Amino acid sequence: MKLNRILKGSRIAEIDSKAISGGIDSKSLMKNAGSGISKEITGDFENKKLKRAARGLVVCGSGNNGGDGFVAAKDLMNYGMRVIVFHISPGEEFSSDSLFYFKELKEAENSNVYYLNLEDKKISSLFKEELEKADFILDAIFGTGLHAKDVYGPANEIIESINSAKEKNRNLEIYSVDIPSGVDSDNGKILGTAVRADKTITFGCKKIGLVNYPGADFAGKIKVIDIGIPEKYYSEYEQIFEPDFQWVARNIPVKESWTYKYKVGNLLVIAGSAGFTGAASMTCMGALRSGAGMVTLVCPRELNSIFEEKLTEVITYPVEQTEDISLHINSLNEILDLSDRFNALAIGPGLSRNPSTICLVRELLKNIKKPVVLDADGLHALYGLRDASGIKNLDLTNVIITPHAGELSIIMGLGMVPLEDRIKINLEVAGKYKLISVLKGARTVISDYKGTTFINPTGNWGMASAGTGDILTGIIGSLLCQGMGLMESAVCGVFIHGLAADIMVKETSRTSLIATDLLEGIKRVFLEIEKIKY
Repeated sequence: MKLNRILKGSRIAEIDSKAISGGIDSKSLMKNAGSGISKEITGDFENKKLKRAARGLVVCGSGNNGGDGFVAAKDLMNYGMRVIVFHISPGEEFSSDSLFYFKELKEAENSNVYYLNLEDKKISSLFKEELEKADFILDAIFGTGLHAKDVYGPANEIIESINSAKEKNRNLEIYSVDIPSGVDSDNGKILGTAVRADKTITFGCKKIGLVNYPGADFAGKIKVIDIGIPEKYYSEYEQIFEPDFQWVARNIPVKESWTYKYKVGNLLVIAGSAGFTGAASMTCMGALRSGAGMVTLVCPRELNSIFEEKLTEVITYPVEQTEDISLHINSLNEILDLSDRFNALAIGPGLSRNPSTICLVRELLKNIKKPVVLDADGLHALYGLRDASGIKNLDLTNVIITPHAGELSIIMGLGMVPLEDRIKINLEVAGKYKLISVLKGARTVISDYKGTTFINPTGNWGMASAGTGDILTGIIGSLLCQGMGLMESAVCGVFIHGLAADIMVKETSRTSLIATDLLEGIKRVFLEIEKIKY
């Protein structure tokens, strides 16, 4: 099972340099990249079955990204497409390899190559005309080396023109080389403006800017192609990965034919308060749908009858409550004794922020060393523990936290967590508290305190609905009680959660998706997993 690697785009220049020093020819790498791009485009247009030769417009910058574009343009011409090429910088600014393939392109029969000087009204007019005629545009302007500074001047105008052409012609296909021009490949930040690609053809591995928002919104479909650089050159950098369905399915524990509920795994859920019985219920049902053998819910005494009505398959365990009808600190010893009978715990959904309840959670974290997933109101137990003295009293190496960006910002004492900084800050909280952090949101980020991060590829904006996080807590808790490792439970749980939503929106729409729809989606995910495992 091989995970898909993700790197900062700024690593690529160094990787290329090491590969070249190791004996790989730089021109061959560019040739492989350009040829891979042309094969992807021609394959797409073969499926479209146009009644005429496709018309393409290729826009190249001065760096190696532009060189990839020159190679691709020549291949596309040889394939029979009508291709016109514009370069936005004069030839003397090209990289050496880019200049080599630029000259090859210029010498090719019937090549149409122009320097796109927007001050030249004739060339500017030609560019606009070709934008209107094109079936596809290949963006080879900026590559992975663009960082921090906003795109300005003619490049800004050219990118805006490409995006405007798509708005006028929805059938126009826009391809980007390695990363959409204007996206910071290290973090996904938009540098003023960026090409909105339908497909990005990237090399060797995905870049953070392609999978982290807002950059992910500009990348379209992502195709990774091998240009001849061995894996060893990629492996020494940050350890960021993307799971796929096969990897997730293989990690789900196999259940023997003769197994029984106590062996399958027992989960203790500590959740719920007055007004928030739904959160606790969804956590329990998410756990059951994900394969837990038995789920027991610790709840405030006064709410027991409600939970017995809501949860047919869940055992309820009522304990002492506060005046607010939440769990009381006086129930600590009773819960500690009860926890000995369980394989893992899920703590937090709907607990309330009552001081007695938060104190209870903190004491549970101090005393329970079984696997724990901590969510929602339970995260308040970590608030105010940012200094070293607060942290040292808690060993959280057995804990998975599942904050959204707002909760993470409070834990870390930040005003906010910008989209482009999600990976960095999630790694920081995991390292500081020595736990696993699941930063929920579009492309959920999962990091451990050893420096490994996963970026989840499943899910959609329909999940921005109350209760979906409670079901995630149940899924992760269920996988923990079945004996999976903490990181595997977190990554697989998030993947299954998102995939359940992706399945269900085909019936409900993203707009109409609600949290309990995911329970049906989980069933369908496990139907597919079982096809692989059994």
